[in-house]
Amino acid sequence: MTTSGDRVEARPGSPQQPAPPRRRGRPAASGGPSTEASILRSAREVFAESGYEGATFAEIAARAGVTRPAVNHYFAGKPALYAAVFEATQDGVVTVGLARAAEATTSTERLGLFLETAAQADAGDRSFARFIAASLVDAFRHPELADHARRQIDDVRTFVRGTLETGMAAGEIRDDLELEPVTELLVAVMWGMGLYAGFVGTHDQLEAVVAQFERVLESVLVPSAPG
Repeated sequence: MTTSGDRVEARPGSPQQPAPPRRRGRPAASGGPSTEASILRSAREVFAESGYEGATFAEIAARAGVTRPAVNHYFAGKPALYAAVFEATQDGVVTVGLARAAEATTSTERLGLFLETAAQADAGDRSFARFIAASLVDAFRHPELADHARRQIDDVRTFVRGTLETGMAAGEIRDDLELEPVTELLVAVMWGMGLYAGFVGTHDQLEAVVAQFERVLESVLVPSAPG
């Protein structure tokens, strides 16, 4: 081995120098978006099953196949992780449902498409429906979480009310219906179907329920043909 100033040069065949120590920072198991997505999915499952209070970073990390420091790398604490799961769930179900409903041509079709989109999300991952249902209970038990649930319900309520108002103005929906009670009825039914999707029925049963509910909407909301 020779030296040149402070630089050390290894002769061919000489033992390699030890690798420098790993710098502190991102944990070894936390290398990219797929890791964060895995953590969010596992957290959604654990929050849905155990509730906000019962969920632990240790269980979430174990399900995601990462270390607990990897979870902490992305999310400083349980409130931040819960908020991220809520936003991801909102985007994956409610926001997508509202966007798809906007493509419909009639008011009853918009309501039906929103429910169909929620059913499709359930087909890929039932933890979506389970988390949405469980989040209402968590909001009741933990007032600091109420804003999340309230905003989600308000988004759906605004969509339903707006759809009914537009339909009444266009003559697609009976104008003798009381707007506020019917809006709340539909919001209650939708949330009840979310509970059914997450904890009770199979996906095939849910699809059948959604199809029948669309028929009920047509028969109850749409004005009778004259004559």
